[in-house]
Amino acid sequence: MMKKKNGFTLIELLVVIAIIAILASILFEPLLRARDMARRAVCASNLKQLYLSLMMYAEDYDGYGIGIIAWGSPSCFSFPTNAPWVAAYFPNPNLFRCPSTDWKAFKGATWSYRPGLRAYGNPGYQRCSYWIMFGTSNHADGYDLYGWHMYTRSTDTGIDKAPCPNYKFCGKYVQSPGDAYSHYILPASRQICVSDCYGKTGWWYGYGLSSGVRNNHLEFDGANVVYMDGHLEWKARDQFQYAFHYYYGDILW
Repeated sequence: MMKKKNGFTLIELLVVIAIIAILASILFEPLLRARDMARRAVCASNLKQLYLSLMMYAEDYDGYGIGIIAWGSPSCFSFPTNAPWVAAYFPNPNLFRCPSTDWKAFKGATWSYRPGLRAYGNPGYQRCSYWIMFGTSNHADGYDLYGWHMYTRSTDTGIDKAPCPNYKFCGKYVQSPGDAYSHYILPASRQICVSDCYGKTGWWYGYGLSSGVRNNHLEFDGANVVYMDGHLEWKARDQFQYAFHYYYGDILW
C-alpha cells in the first residue's frame, strides 16, 4: 500500500497566498495612514519646540525674531560664522526638518540644500522644511518690511499679509525706517510664526530647491501652523485664509 505524502498541494498554496494578499491589501492603507498621522504629530511637536525657541530669542532681543531669514525663501536663515545664539537657542538642527519631508521625491534639488542641514561658514545656513515667518530679512529697495520684500501691501482688510518682524507689532500697522509703506501685522492669534512648507501644487520651492520638494503632508493636503500666540492649528487646503507672496510662490495660513 502506497504511503500518503504530507504537505500542501499547489492549489492549496495558491489559496493561502491569495488570502494573505487580500489581508495585506486591507491592512496596508490603514497602516500607512497611522504612520502618517504619527509623523504629523511629531511635526507638530517640532513646530511647538521651534516656537518656544523663537520666543526665547525674542525675549532677549526686545521682541525681534531671528535674522537673517531669506526674504526670497523663508525655509532658510543665515547667521554669522559660529554665531553662538544658533546653538544656544536651536541646539538640534533636525527640528527644522519635518519627518514627512520626502527628500527622495525632490525634483533635481541640490543635496547641500536639503532640509535639516546646518552648514557653518561665512555666513552659515540652516535649511528647513518649515516656513520661518518670525524675524527680519535683508532685502532693501524702499518697499520692504524690516528686510522682507513686500510684493503686495499688507492691509487689515486684504488677504495678502506680512511676516512678523517683532511680536510687539502684532495687530498694528508698521513701517520700517526708510521704507515707503506701512504694512499690517495680524493679531497674534492669527499671525503665522512657523509652519509646514506647503504649496497647492503639491510641491514647495526655495533657494536651491527651485525645482520643488514634495509637500510635507501630501497625503492629508494641509499643513501644521503655529501662530504668534503659541497655539497650533491643522489647516487643510480649503481652510487657508491668508497669504504672503515670496519669490517662488505663496506662503499660506
